[in-house]
Amino acid sequence: MIMDNSVPVAGSSQSATAVDHGVLFGDGPTVATKPLRAEVSRIPRSVEDITTHWLNAVLKPHLAGCQVLGSQVKPFSEPGQTADIVDISLVYDSSCCTLPTRMIAKLAASDPDTREMCRTFRHYERETAFYENFRAEDLPFARCFHSQFDPESYDAVILMEHLEPSYSPSYSISLDQVRLAVHEVAKLHARWWNADFVKRQTALVQLDDRNYWRSAADGGEAAITRVEQLVGDACPASVNAMRIFAEHCEDIMTFIMARPFTLMHSDYHAKQMFFPNEYDEGKFAIIDFQFSVAGPGAFDVSRLVNLGMTTSARRKNQAQIFSDYLSQLERLGVTDYDLGAFLIDHKLGVLFTQLINFIAIAQTDEKLLDQECREHGLDWKEVWLTRGEAMMRELDVPDFLRSIHPT
Repeated sequence: MIMDNSVPVAGSSQSATAVDHGVLFGDGPTVATKPLRAEVSRIPRSVEDITTHWLNAVLKPHLAGCQVLGSQVKPFSEPGQTADIVDISLVYDSSCCTLPTRMIAKLAASDPDTREMCRTFRHYERETAFYENFRAEDLPFARCFHSQFDPESYDAVILMEHLEPSYSPSYSISLDQVRLAVHEVAKLHARWWNADFVKRQTALVQLDDRNYWRSAADGGEAAITRVEQLVGDACPASVNAMRIFAEHCEDIMTFIMARPFTLMHSDYHAKQMFFPNEYDEGKFAIIDFQFSVAGPGAFDVSRLVNLGMTTSARRKNQAQIFSDYLSQLERLGVTDYDLGAFLIDHKLGVLFTQLINFIAIAQTDEKLLDQECREHGLDWKEVWLTRGEAMMRELDVPDFLRSIHPT
């Protein structure tokens, strides 16, 4: 029997077992006799549930008459933060099959606390709906072959292409990669620029969802205590902005609702991206659409330069990056959005990227952030807090927020 040695995934609730299915990965027959319809309706909860039979059932619309002969399934080498990630190798009965031989499955987290957190924020519901409603082969998404969600059990699965040999640089993103990411996200923004379609999508967080944004504003304000414990008085502009947003959340959200809008990722940084490797193999792709928003596209650019660039590098290059973004939008048909309009949205985007950072820090063990950043020679407090603070100060974001009044 062909079987890779499987090792436990550190920090993950996933099983450390690997499962072989089919004649090319094992000893048994591959063609199942039970009906495929029942398999399609069943959402896998673990590695063991992803069988060759299940793969044939859910991939049937894409197989064009071919079959999966064998599959090998094991936990992915790195645990997911909000889902259990499964690595799948497949062999087909025909060399003419155009499907990839490696796929990734995202399953609802087996850890109960993680699952409950995702239920609260509707992560699985939103992401499965995203892949069902936003399918575009010419946009930088990982190709999705099957997505399914059960609101009662809160089980979910997303089956998508494995992006190897592309890789995610984590926090070590280069200037060239930043430029590529800006170029590619402009494609996504231009496709649905001011399109009413995105305001009707339950897969997206809507700007008029008062409960969602009220909770976010309260979360940002509540995180101030933790931030000040960690960095003292190093982030006064950010702290001020969190308090202003909490106090005037409805007025600020009303102002944002009048801005140009599109499909935005909302957590657009390098850990959510894959890039071609050093040999230019692979492709660029964006992942993790768990709380995408129908809102200003500039917010994605703000988040990218916040978490992806040191303050000195950002100051040196941001004017060209912003110009490149606007030029790409114009090439793709967005002709009524200039630098002045972008900078208004960028100020709001700086608020929101720092809001995400504050909430994340309050909910995350800083030792994990420290470890991950140190692996890339970075100070986690600089990445997650003081970069955003510098942006807050340069743009006078607190004063800008005070100037907003409902129309």
